[in-house]
Amino acid sequence: MKRRQAIKITSVGAIGLSASISSSCSKNTYSFNHGVASGDPLEDRVILWTRVTPQQAGPVEAILEISEDDNFSKIAYSKKLRTSSLSDYTIKYDFLAKQYCDSDKGFFYRFRAGSSISEIGKSKTFSKNTVSAKIGVFSCSNFPAGYFNAYQAAAEKNDLDLWLHLGDYLYEYPMGGYATDNAEKLGRTPSPMHEMITLSDYRQRHAQYKLDQGSIALHKHAPLIAVWDDHEFSNDAWKRGAENHSEDGSEGDFYARRSAAIKAYYEWMPIREQQNKRRIFREFKIGKLIHLIMLDTRQYGRDKQLQPKDYLSESGFNQAKFYNDLNSKNRELLGAEQLSWIENSVLKSNAAWTIFGQQVLMAKLKFPDISKMLKTEEIPNFLKPYLKFLGLGIPSNLDAWDGYPAARNSLYKLMKKTKKKFISLAGDTHNSWVSELENQSGKKVGIELGAPSVTSPGITDILNLDQNKFVDSIVKINKELQWMDPSNRGYLFLDCMENKIIASFNFIKELDNINSEISSSQSFVIYREGLELKEIKA
Repeated sequence: MKRRQAIKITSVGAIGLSASISSSCSKNTYSFNHGVASGDPLEDRVILWTRVTPQQAGPVEAILEISEDDNFSKIAYSKKLRTSSLSDYTIKYDFLAKQYCDSDKGFFYRFRAGSSISEIGKSKTFSKNTVSAKIGVFSCSNFPAGYFNAYQAAAEKNDLDLWLHLGDYLYEYPMGGYATDNAEKLGRTPSPMHEMITLSDYRQRHAQYKLDQGSIALHKHAPLIAVWDDHEFSNDAWKRGAENHSEDGSEGDFYARRSAAIKAYYEWMPIREQQNKRRIFREFKIGKLIHLIMLDTRQYGRDKQLQPKDYLSESGFNQAKFYNDLNSKNRELLGAEQLSWIENSVLKSNAAWTIFGQQVLMAKLKFPDISKMLKTEEIPNFLKPYLKFLGLGIPSNLDAWDGYPAARNSLYKLMKKTKKKFISLAGDTHNSWVSELENQSGKKVGIELGAPSVTSPGITDILNLDQNKFVDSIVKINKELQWMDPSNRGYLFLDCMENKIIASFNFIKELDNINSEISSSQSFVIYREGLELKEIKA
């Protein structure tokens, strides 16, 4: 297991519906094994997606159909679309929904190819008059680690207007790598079996993930807004490399690998592409309710992560050099271009809420000395090299904003300049977090909600810790941190209103069987006035 996983610790089910709608023969036959999806909803349009699987290779023609009722008794719009192996037989169409239906009230869509018809999807746009929204927030969905029951649970609740995925939508590791211990038993060994490096590898892995029945259910239920994190590329990626990309040339050129990952991502995700394919940061306006700003803290402007081991010598840990490098004003996480774009975007908004959807924790966070909570024989080998750093008081996760304090300060100053407080939504850690963010003067600038993973292992999945003791310790030593959960997988649900947001962490019962039961939840209310945070007692 790599360093970052040590800190973080810190279904193939029903195949897509193919129903015969004609008894006529054709030269080729088709199926829609990977379901349908929609994404990036604007006021007037939304991306519609599917993947056609032909029996024989060659160009494919499919028909998109839109209706305001789910039985398609009246077709409001139809269009012929084409695909081929050049886009891995995926179809993506930017539908000008507002022109053909009352799209802010929702509409239904499906695809046809030959005598086959896809599942029916439900999507919508958001009008200027939107005053409430229900949003699901997901991250870190690792196929070999278990069934995507969190997706299924959210789909079955049938109350989402929109869902976000904050990254690590899929993982690059081979069979035998991270979180694959139970993969054979579950019938969820990664495809391909080796680490994904080439375009073909990334395509195969995307295809496998979209066969999970929970994934199919949620994608067809509501539009998605997604950003990538590192595992869509390779662990601990930054703008010119990645920790999990060999420097000896055995895995080829990193830029070629990144380009392959990006191409597959755009093919398989319902996302609106920009001219610069590496630029994924973008904004969404949900009426005057929410200004949603999706950031890229991963590969666009990020400098390489610092490694504490690089500051060790025979004389000990060189704290002076470490903190000099850590606090350098030249260390970038967003980059100047993205930061300038954020400022321009925020200045133009008068929404009730400013929300950042991004990858890594913004809160200042240090871990307690967990070696004191474990018996020597219980300390995993991968963790032992890092125990020496726990007593030094340095930040626990240098891949997060803690590893880029000057960049964090720049964002905070920008938001103060625009007179906007904000909510930060973060993924990455696999655990759940609630923090009150403060600037260097100790003044509150925002609230952070860290979403749990869909399946990726959390702290107590790896370490045999006393959960209550660990939680008490980490909350006690971190001023900003108000609550956390190190044990449960699931998703974050946001019930957004003009004067408040109710945030509920919904935890699923299990991963090893298809089971969408929510076993427990923890809720908080955030009031717009002063961004006051209160825990809702069960």
